[in-house]
Amino acid sequence: MLLRVPDFYRDFKCLADKCTDTCCVGWEIDVDKRSLNKYKKWSNKITDNCSRDSIDEQRIKFAQKILANIEDRHFKLLPGDRCPFLTDDGLCEMICHLGCGGTDCDESGENVLCDICREHPRFVEVYGDIMEKGLGLCCEEAVRLLLAHRRKEDPSKSSTGIKFVETQVDDEPDEMPEGAQEARDAIFEERNTIFSILNNTSVPLNQRLIEILDFAEAVSDDENMDKDNRGDNKEQALSHEDVKQSWIRILEEGESFGPPWDAAYQRIIRRGTTPKDSQDKNPHKLFSDDDGARIIAYMIFRYYTKSLFDGDSLTKVQFSIYFWIVLKHFGNELSADTPEGADLMTRKINAVKLLSKQTEYSEEIMEILADNFYGNPAFSVDQFRRILSDENAATC
Repeated sequence: MLLRVPDFYRDFKCLADKCTDTCCVGWEIDVDKRSLNKYKKWSNKITDNCSRDSIDEQRIKFAQKILANIEDRHFKLLPGDRCPFLTDDGLCEMICHLGCGGTDCDESGENVLCDICREHPRFVEVYGDIMEKGLGLCCEEAVRLLLAHRRKEDPSKSSTGIKFVETQVDDEPDEMPEGAQEARDAIFEERNTIFSILNNTSVPLNQRLIEILDFAEAVSDDENMDKDNRGDNKEQALSHEDVKQSWIRILEEGESFGPPWDAAYQRIIRRGTTPKDSQDKNPHKLFSDDDGARIIAYMIFRYYTKSLFDGDSLTKVQFSIYFWIVLKHFGNELSADTPEGADLMTRKINAVKLLSKQTEYSEEIMEILADNFYGNPAFSVDQFRRILSDENAATC
């Protein structure tokens, strides 16, 4: 099987207690069946493959503690949605107590964790005999690698493109229905065309994004001739203010990630409802166009090929551009809780990861966005073009 990953993928390493955030608060943590059986085994006996120095009575008791904190195949969270095994110094008790680290032990380090904890923030998609992996942007180290990575052939230069590394792996391919491979290859080719447009730095970014929308709309028309329900065909008598408020208000739909998002959203509302004449003529923009091209390319990498499963490639492009537009216009509001004195990259990271957590990591909100991209006139492709073409708009 062919494995394709971004060229910075293998540079990733969890920052553990050095991370300013944590994956162990705010998420429901499912325990897979294999890991559950493993914890049961450890709690019942000392394994034959490890010495008594490696797995002792204390470790057995800790394995029993794990079982006591599992309910309905997920960990019972503490107040504040905190994992029961997160220590005050940001480490994982499970690794500290069960990761013996010796060559005689059948499990060590991160391998003692359940699947979701061990793999997060990695994601994987399999399309027949092609596997793609990446890093979710809810993670600050993943965002840093995306925005700060420099090409090995010329470390002094930044690039808007994302390069990929391809290797052969021993995993078994997924079965594909008859004719699906041809459709898959066509979608990969479409994605490559989008990457090519995005990498044409001789053209301003907003113009490149309009070209990408034109291409995606044309492809979507070819794939689905029935556009009667798309917002593009509905009455377009919407003012710029109507559209702006729709783009902002949709962010409050669905369940909130938590207090950090609630505070950021209130700042966005205040800025979004401020009369245009009262806003700074040249508000500081946190992100550059180079950042935008990288972020959009990465979103296209992660989501565009999912249209193989749902047949809707256009909304994947719309989400990628919408995500960027929100970052571009409200990056300062999203990163306002960053400690004073933090550098520019830290502020960028905090903005991206907060928006990612609120959108990408909520199936409910992603469905709400997709529905609006498809059927709400305020999110039509024409409105996207209008926003991208409006050089004088200080907010979306």
